[in-house]
Amino acid sequence: MLARSLLAAALALLISGDAARLGWDAVGPWHLLFPYLWLFVLIEGFRARRRLSDGAVFLAGAAMAMLYGGVYAKDLQQGFHPFGVDWLGALCAAFDGGMTAVLALHGADRLRPRGDEEPAEMGMLAIGFLVFVLGAAAAVYGVKTAFNFYRADRMLGPTWLVADILFAAAAWALARRAWSRSESEEEAERGREPWVWGLAGLAVWLPGARIIARACMAAELPGVLLYFFVGSWTLVAAVIFWRLWREQAHGDLFPVSGSRPALAAAAWRAAGALLLVAWLGADLNDASAAGIFSAAIDWPSRALFAWAFLTSRLKV
Repeated sequence: MLARSLLAAALALLISGDAARLGWDAVGPWHLLFPYLWLFVLIEGFRARRRLSDGAVFLAGAAMAMLYGGVYAKDLQQGFHPFGVDWLGALCAAFDGGMTAVLALHGADRLRPRGDEEPAEMGMLAIGFLVFVLGAAAAVYGVKTAFNFYRADRMLGPTWLVADILFAAAAWALARRAWSRSESEEEAERGREPWVWGLAGLAVWLPGARIIARACMAAELPGVLLYFFVGSWTLVAAVIFWRLWREQAHGDLFPVSGSRPALAAAAWRAAGALLLVAWLGADLNDASAAGIFSAAIDWPSRALFAWAFLTSRLKV
């Protein structure tokens, strides 16, 4: 269990793009332990008792993204947003968290196939690891909160506690949904839930709209052309997702091992993030780095994963 969890955590660290967004200094051993290794040890522990599909893993990854990015690291909180929450960023972070979890386990299964082996029961070592790491994370959160480190680092507004509660509630709701789906037969039905389609559509549409808007502003085009191009992209994205929605009944219900679109998305994200770090180095925190990551890495990999996830079942 631990070896597979460690493999999935290492893949998730690469696939997430955290190195490109935060730099190597921010993705040290503790970042590997929490949230990634902690999440996959928990998932592998429950696998012995419950049926875990890619849909349940996606929800678990989204829940961890809300807990880690929203409450612990507060990457999704900025003082100038309503209630201090980056609402669009939070929705995309939920999708990215689910995507990272699914791709990491799908890639781990490809590199180390499970075969007919029975899932291992969660032993005392795994339980102790989960309790210790979660306790350490809670202690770090408590110290940073008590000494206003979060406020100094993120310039949070006065509603930061409300935002923490909202993110914690979202993480709890997603985790409960993952738990209920793992014990029901809903995953055997054709198609994903409507809100998952909406979340995937937003995650794919938003980077494209931002890239078009920035290009129009850089070219100093009139506002009417900006709205025309963004509207055209919105129509194209809506038509594509509508066609996928109409054709979802023809999807294969049997979990696919080694899905080419999914593996391509994972490889593209990992290789792109590493190349970006190696290329920019000290300039990684420059605003252009975020634009390059969004346009060249994040956008195409989200599209590939969305297509694979919405039209098939991925073996995890």
